[in-house]
Amino acid sequence: MRRRRLTTVALAVPVAAVLGLGSPAGATSLAAIPCDVTALNNAIIAANNNTGPHTIRLAPKCVYNVLAPASTGALGANALPRITGTVTLLGNKTTIRRDPDAADGFRIAEINGPNGRLTVEGVTATGGGYLEYAGTYLPTDGATLILRRSTVTNSTANQGGAIFVNQGSTLEIHDSVLRNSAALRGGAIYNGPASTTLLQRTAVVGNQATELGGGIFTAGAALTIKNSRIGGNRAFQQGGGIYNDRSPMDIRSTTIADNRAGLTGGGIANDGTTTLTNSRVRQNVALNGGGVWQGPSSSVLTLANSRVTDNTPNNCRPVGSVPGCTN
Repeated sequence: MRRRRLTTVALAVPVAAVLGLGSPAGATSLAAIPCDVTALNNAIIAANNNTGPHTIRLAPKCVYNVLAPASTGALGANALPRITGTVTLLGNKTTIRRDPDAADGFRIAEINGPNGRLTVEGVTATGGGYLEYAGTYLPTDGATLILRRSTVTNSTANQGGAIFVNQGSTLEIHDSVLRNSAALRGGAIYNGPASTTLLQRTAVVGNQATELGGGIFTAGAALTIKNSRIGGNRAFQQGGGIYNDRSPMDIRSTTIADNRAGLTGGGIANDGTTTLTNSRVRQNVALNGGGVWQGPSSSVLTLANSRVTDNTPNNCRPVGSVPGCTN
C-alpha cells in the first residue's frame, strides 16, 4: 500500500470551518481550519500573501502530523510554509509535530525577515530538527517570533536544539515551556549575534548540549529573563544552565537550579556582562564553579539582591571574581 506523504491525527473531532481563504484581505479577521495539514499550509500561504486572514485558529486537541516538509530555505527544510508576513496561530491543546517516521529532517517553522512575524499561542511543537540550525523555530534576517502559553519539546539541531535566533531577529517567550531538546550548543535556545530575546514566566528545563549552554547559549545578543526557571539542563562542557559568550544578560526574579556542567559553570558560565536581580543560583553541579564560572576580567557578573548558594563543589570561581559570592 502506498503511504500518504502528509497525515493528520485527530484526538477529537473539531467543529471548524475554513473562513476567508482566497477572499480579499480583511474580509474576515480569522480563519478557523480543520485538523488537516494541507488546510494549515494553505491558510499560512494566504496570510503571507494578504489573500486570507492573518490569524489562524487551529483545531482543538488536534495533532497536525507532518511527514514531509512544505518549504525549504537556505538553512534547511520546514514543516510549514516559510513565514514571510504576519501570521498568528491560535491553538487549544493543539500539537504540530514532525512525524517520528519522517524520512527527512526538518524544523517546524522558519520566519523570514524583515516582514516575517509569527505569533504562536496554545500550541505544542515537537519532534523537529536533525538540521544544523533550529530544531523547531528559526526566526532569521530580522524576523520576530512570539510564543505564548506554548511548549517546545523533543527537538534537536547542532545549534539551537529548539530555537535559533538568527541575524538580528527577535524572540519573545511568555508563560511557556522549553524542554527535552538537544544540541551541540544551546540545548533549548541559541541566540545569534545582534538578536534580542526575552523570556518571561517561562521554564527552560531538561535540555542538554554536548558542548556549551545546556539550556541557553547566547552570543553577542541581548538576553532578558524575568520570573522564570532555568532548571535540570546539562552541558557536557560549560554552562549547564546558561553559557554567555560576550552578551549583555539581565536576569530578574529567576531561579537557576539543578543544572550540570561537565567542566565549568553548572548554573552559568559567564563571559559577558550579566546582572542578576532578585534571583537565585542554587544546587547546580560542575567540576569547578558549580554555581557560576566567571570568565576573563573584561566580563562582569553583578549580584543585586541575589544569592549563589548550595552549589557543588563551590559557588563561584575563580575565587573573588563575583563580588558578594562566597565559597
